[in-house]
Amino acid sequence: MAFSRPGTAEHGWAGIVTLGLLTITTYGSWFYGFGVLIGPIGDDMGWSTTTLGLTYGSAMVLSGLGAFVGGRMLDRFGGTGPFLLHAVAGGSLLLAATWADDAATFGLMYSIGAGVTGATGFYHVTTAAAARLRPDQPDRAIAVLTVIGALCSPIYLPFTAWLVTAWHWRTAGRVLAVLSIAGALLAAVVAHGGRSTTSGPSANPLRTLRAALGRREVRRMLAAYVAAWIAYTSVLVYQVPILTGAGLTLGTAGAIGGLRGFCQVFGRLGLTGLAERHGSGRLLRLAFTTSALGIAFLVIGTIPAGIAFGVLAGVTIGASSPLQAIYARSQFDEGDLGLLMGLQGAAMGLAGGLGPLLGGVMHDASGTWTPTILMAIASLALGTWLLRPDDTTSISTVDDPEVAG
Repeated sequence: MAFSRPGTAEHGWAGIVTLGLLTITTYGSWFYGFGVLIGPIGDDMGWSTTTLGLTYGSAMVLSGLGAFVGGRMLDRFGGTGPFLLHAVAGGSLLLAATWADDAATFGLMYSIGAGVTGATGFYHVTTAAAARLRPDQPDRAIAVLTVIGALCSPIYLPFTAWLVTAWHWRTAGRVLAVLSIAGALLAAVVAHGGRSTTSGPSANPLRTLRAALGRREVRRMLAAYVAAWIAYTSVLVYQVPILTGAGLTLGTAGAIGGLRGFCQVFGRLGLTGLAERHGSGRLLRLAFTTSALGIAFLVIGTIPAGIAFGVLAGVTIGASSPLQAIYARSQFDEGDLGLLMGLQGAAMGLAGGLGPLLGGVMHDASGTWTPTILMAIASLALGTWLLRPDDTTSISTVDDPEVAG
């Protein structure tokens, strides 16, 4: 089902830029930031990697389950609804968690707060909002948004590492939470549009979701996203501990993580034109395969190998986010775009719950990060197989030249 394209845009690009800033502060607040905090929190509080991985994984699951709510709020109320909830509930709980002294209290508050911010500020909401703010150029709007969002990890990974080194993990967590609240409030004011503007959202969201999941091609697409994001989240949350475990300093590991994040920008430049020429499905398979190659360099554990990981995985992970949004967007009706993009958010939330938990258990059981790295490589191989050509041809539409040819 192709996304409708009204002839003129009702909003300028200021809203897209603001959505990009929201993306940076949301992902930075915990999706990337928590990976830097894991080591210092464990050292200070004596909590295991598995416990902290479960906290992160729970946040991802809650984010995925809440993705439908965040998307539905966007359909009905525009950006004001999800972004205010993001600031009032999500950011506030992240802030409150930094005062917790026991693992259970910290895990509960942090996972719920992070889950709310993810459900209301991750790409499944911001890409749908961007496409609606620029209905004349929806794919370009998504590409611009994700280029800005790609600046998140190169900013937040070294910034968070500096905060922890100069101050304390609690101070770092508070700064990240306050920035998340500020980004959400700004977006609620400047990017308040984004509600459904054509037929409006359907009266029965559950029936709409069931209809989408009833299509085999959508199920295969979501399964591929789950496999890929098990790999991505397990590596992204543990990339700094993996590198420090290989003997690198926290500052060096944070810098390599920042390099990986910076290289995401290059994976998104010119992506709209490439997708129009080659098809988003074909490019997505290439991104998954090359990501696996980049992640394999983590096994070596040296600075040059870390740089190779940062460049290869950075470019291809960077390309994956907009490609997944462009690929999924063509499957859904515009009136329920926010709700149905929540399917993508839910798939990634499920993966985010499994990946860090499995990765943490594997590390604690073996005493090494190698099984976690190998799991990520295998998961990306599975995602590539699920998007093999004989399946992608059935789910691409006229928006994807892989079929329209």
